[in-house]
Amino acid sequence: MTLLGRFTTPALLALALAALTGCPPKAVVDTASGAQETDVSTSADANKPFEGSDLTGAELETLVTNFERVHFGFDNSELDEASREVLAANAEILLGHPELQVKVEGHADRWGSDIYNLALGQSRAESVKSYLLNMGVLSSQLQVISFGEERPLTAEGDRDIEAPNRRAEFFVTVKDEAQAVGNSY
Repeated sequence: MTLLGRFTTPALLALALAALTGCPPKAVVDTASGAQETDVSTSADANKPFEGSDLTGAELETLVTNFERVHFGFDNSELDEASREVLAANAEILLGHPELQVKVEGHADRWGSDIYNLALGQSRAESVKSYLLNMGVLSSQLQVISFGEERPLTAEGDRDIEAPNRRAEFFVTVKDEAQAVGNSY
């Protein structure tokens, strides 16, 4: 099987887009703890519901902190049992709150070319989306994007050190809200 035969159509589109536009410069993000941080928009009152939703800013922040990232093995986008358990919990939140939307962000380590890692991140995000759809989450609640190797959690090292970079993360918003709530980098 050829290298391109391993990717889905969306992954190939991401690959083509990266080839045409180029990839942004590499950056290291200082999140040594690996913890996800949330930031509710300063324009949203913590006790005031969002328009079109019963959720307050404080409630939304609590939901967002319960979204956990999932990790992948080296050079693959298959979900393991631990990832499926995390996604089942994330799906439960989405099923209970149809006003939430999630951008699934696929990431990779630095092992491989920029274009390959962008496609791999896309494939990881698509795997997560597919699993959530199979759990009953509405497709209108989900978007996917790949950042490839551009937003690492750990600095360059060997494959074990860079394992946390092989992940999918979740950026959560309330439908039709201009300001998003999600993981900060």
